[in-house]
Amino acid sequence: MRRGFTLVGLKRVLGFWEVTLAGVGVILGAGIYALIGAAAGEAGNLVWLSMVLAAVVACLTGLSYAELSSMLPRAGA
Repeated sequence: MRRGFTLVGLKRVLGFWEVTLAGVGVILGAGIYALIGAAAGEAGNLVWLSMVLAAVVACLTGLSYAELSSMLPRAGA
């Protein structure tokens, strides 16, 4: 006899910030390790500025994907 059991699970939802930050993390996560030497050779002491500019572009890309996923909620994020 079953009594007192309830099924509890996680909600399968990705929101705006989750999708945006996941995209930025994937883009910047690979580039910072693969290209830091080449970027430092070209930019010198201003390599941090190139990384900030890359982060801005990555954020804009992530926001575009987040907006697309909110426009098509049935297709998934």
